[in-house]
Amino acid sequence: MTVYVIGSINQDIVATSDSHMRPGETLTGNDLNYYPGGKGANQAIAAARAGAAVAMIGCTGDDAAGSDLRAYLAEAGVDVTRVQVKAGTPTGTALIVVAQGENSIIVIQGANQEVGLATIEGIPFAAGDVVVSQFETPVATALAAFTKARQLGARTLLNPSPVEPIAQELLYQLDFLVVNEHEFEQIFDRPLGPVLHGKAGAPAAFAGTLIVTLGSDGVLTLSGGGRIRHGGRSVEVVDSTGAGDCFAGYLAAALHDGNDLENAVALANVAASMSVTRPGAASSMPEISDVRAASE
Repeated sequence: MTVYVIGSINQDIVATSDSHMRPGETLTGNDLNYYPGGKGANQAIAAARAGAAVAMIGCTGDDAAGSDLRAYLAEAGVDVTRVQVKAGTPTGTALIVVAQGENSIIVIQGANQEVGLATIEGIPFAAGDVVVSQFETPVATALAAFTKARQLGARTLLNPSPVEPIAQELLYQLDFLVVNEHEFEQIFDRPLGPVLHGKAGAPAAFAGTLIVTLGSDGVLTLSGGGRIRHGGRSVEVVDSTGAGDCFAGYLAAALHDGNDLENAVALANVAASMSVTRPGAASSMPEISDVRAASE
């Protein structure tokens, strides 16, 4: 059984500052670092550090950044044999400003735009697999992969970020939808407050398991008419970049490992809270032994 992650692979360029820029403003930063990133790669590394067998499906350029990122994924225990190298195309890049624990991000897609239907040809999806995707690569590829995977008995998980409208045909192919509060409101065009406080149920448009991450306030899970609430953990936030990816990757791995939904979400919640105490995205993903120790 495998966790397949279809998604982006980026070089993250991270500048730290005392505050975020306003339009037309120039600030002096404090530090500059280069990290491996991309929502797909982050989630794949999180799932691998959670102990799952993980295969990455994506594309990089034939540049130095692409070579380094493929090597980093492999060293983290991710199978990169299905990562395609696109000649003459730059590897995806994210420009990130971190100030007061919050981040602003501009993403240049580069080779991530090339994650087309050919990248999922011949993947041996099977019962027990978990197939994960996001919105930094073409949605048509995720839809095709999810449709095929579910026909073969695998489960599907979408983290629709950066947020955009979701077609009903894609919602039909999802077992798990992981969103933050802003994504919930944009996708379903309704406020989260009534749902959060038990005055309204899950949106009728989605029949699967809906998981809403709430940052320091924890996680709300809506499934089969029931609701589970996990509280947040008090930690010192250094860099929130990649926290949502950590949650999604750990959740996929925990489900793949046979955990029930409540325990899987609890483990992912702890892992995500640990990731924000470290700089970077992929580099901040904690090891499973540390997460289990913190969960006791």
